[in-house]
Amino acid sequence: MSARHPPCKAALSQARTRWGACGMPQLFVRTAAPIAVDRTHGAFYKGMRWMAIDGVAFAVRKRSSPKDSRVVRLTDTPANAAAFGRPVTRRYGEPVEGGYPLIHVTFLSETGTHVVAEAFVKRGKKSEFPVAGSWLRKAPPNSLVLWDRGLYGYSSWVQAQRRKVHVVGRVADQGVFAVVRTLGDGSFPSRLRAGLATLYPTGSDRRRETQGLIVGVIEYTFDDPSRPGHGQRHRLATTLLDANTPSATELVVLYHPRWEIEIGNDELKTHPLDRLVHLRSRTPCGGLQELYGILPAYHAVRYFMPGAALSVDIDPRRRSFLHAVRVLRETVPLMRAAPADRLSTLCAAMIRHIAQGQLPPRDNRINPRVVKKKMSNFPKKRPEHYHVPHPQTSFQQAVRILK
Repeated sequence: MSARHPPCKAALSQARTRWGACGMPQLFVRTAAPIAVDRTHGAFYKGMRWMAIDGVAFAVRKRSSPKDSRVVRLTDTPANAAAFGRPVTRRYGEPVEGGYPLIHVTFLSETGTHVVAEAFVKRGKKSEFPVAGSWLRKAPPNSLVLWDRGLYGYSSWVQAQRRKVHVVGRVADQGVFAVVRTLGDGSFPSRLRAGLATLYPTGSDRRRETQGLIVGVIEYTFDDPSRPGHGQRHRLATTLLDANTPSATELVVLYHPRWEIEIGNDELKTHPLDRLVHLRSRTPCGGLQELYGILPAYHAVRYFMPGAALSVDIDPRRRSFLHAVRVLRETVPLMRAAPADRLSTLCAAMIRHIAQGQLPPRDNRINPRVVKKKMSNFPKKRPEHYHVPHPQTSFQQAVRILK
């Protein structure tokens, strides 16, 4: 029997085209779900499962500005540009398109395990606000969902009430509330103010006082000069209004785990492939296949880490993700070649090995949200640059020494 040769690149590309864009998203939907159990450290607060919603921060061809950190760059082709669009800015009053088509990805993540429970892909120029209500429908009942200020809105609060999901989220300074009453908080009365307010869908409803929702509002600042945001006003809104509602200071601390989704995004974009993620497909279908192919691979790694943490009774966030990736890479070829009756033994050994990758306690440190970006000296790529004629001579033959 002759040896079988692996398929060539053209055959793989043709197979992906025949498969279409639905296969990988269906695989992700079948595997994506919260996995924390009651004994999982750092995954619950008073029986409520911690979840977070935010746009993904993929690192792409180079480190980009904070405004671009929530999007994924695609290969610059007319098909990708037509499907996903380009970012647009203005220079000297004239609109200027960006260099690459962009995909915007919004995730619903379990903060205690970093598992992605849902992902929504849309055009890069679209805001993530319209999908906030859809994400709340995907969150399990009695969850505590944390989100950034871009997702705040009346419709989102209505969805939270219908789903019996609790929400704690940032509110922009321009958000308007009708104050009901101010509540006392004995922690830092000079620096923190909590109260109840009414949220209305429209300005006319606010004037007529109709269709209002009661929400909790907290305004606070930082008295540590070394922390970003020192002296600035920050606002949180929450649906936690019952008798078991924690103090205002405790709610601010409860909101802080939202940053776990940013750590998960970094794990997702960098470590599984040992490189910054590039979506290299030249078609929209191929780009979606690549993106939804990365998500199940990330979920496969994160699936084993909570069990490994439980075996040593520690928080899953103290397990090293990079160590788990290396263990899986070493074990999967062995499991593929092993007989079926040995798989359970190999899996148990793999989980014990993952449990050994312990991280030290996190330092009390911060990273300012700033960027140092150098503008490119090269001219902008235009349509006439796509099909450049090939050189007719070799590099050496083309060299001419100037006299």
